[in-house]
Amino acid sequence: MAGYNYGYHRDKMEKEFAQIAATCRAEGIAGDTIGIIHRILLNELNSNRKFYTHTQSYDGMKFQDGSDADMSNNPFLEDYLEQFSTPQVEISEWHYMAWLDDIDTPEIVEWIRTLGEKDILLLTLLVVDDLIQTEAAKILEKHDSAISRKMKQLRESLAKVLPEPLRKRYIR
Repeated sequence: MAGYNYGYHRDKMEKEFAQIAATCRAEGIAGDTIGIIHRILLNELNSNRKFYTHTQSYDGMKFQDGSDADMSNNPFLEDYLEQFSTPQVEISEWHYMAWLDDIDTPEIVEWIRTLGEKDILLLTLLVVDDLIQTEAAKILEKHDSAISRKMKQLRESLAKVLPEPLRKRYIR
């Protein structure tokens, strides 16, 4: 890997900055702001230099004996592989309504158990997916006003089961 040519990249950045500064001065932008732009470009240049000088690719590297360098040649691999490894857990598909399992307020859990699947889907679209009522109405193929009425009914039914402190917290 060829080294990072800081001088070349600094000259290139300074030429780019000179054009930006000329444009800024023509637009009447303050000198302090132009200085901030220069500092931002310089910070980016230094960040790139740090990245390229501290990051080395295994691609194309060879050891003295001519063998290719790859991760299996890492001397720490044998000693620490077991400590850094974790057993493969069974991966299951995330269920669309999985957010219901995260609710820990008993009153809300009981209330949700009384709801139908369509009501839970509506809540999922509005609360979890953060859609607006119009978007949820399109997905559910309902009129916007029907969604609004349904949400009002859901709020009212939730208000009936929640104690006063929780009502103030959850219902707006």
